[in-house]
Amino acid sequence: MARGARLISIGLFSVIVVFSLLLSGCSRYANEDQLQSLDESEAAAVAAEEDVSKLEQENAELKAKLAEKQEELKQVQAEKERIQAAVAEPEEEAE
Repeated sequence: MARGARLISIGLFSVIVVFSLLLSGCSRYANEDQLQSLDESEAAAVAAEEDVSKLEQENAELKAKLAEKQEELKQVQAEKERIQAAVAEPEEEAE
């Protein structure tokens, strides 16, 4: 009796699985909407990759400019200190 109930349960489960697969409309090929969606997704991915490339290049350029400006700042600060030292010397001699 238990064996018969088990076979019925397995058979019923199998029928439900097969029926649900048939209702879901699984097919081997994509329809037009799916193909169009895939093409749009691919185009968006390519555009995003191009944007990433451009932004990476811009980032590298900005880092190079930052390094230049930092070097220029060091030179200006050194010049400022030199001038302040030169100005301070005559004041010390006058006292």
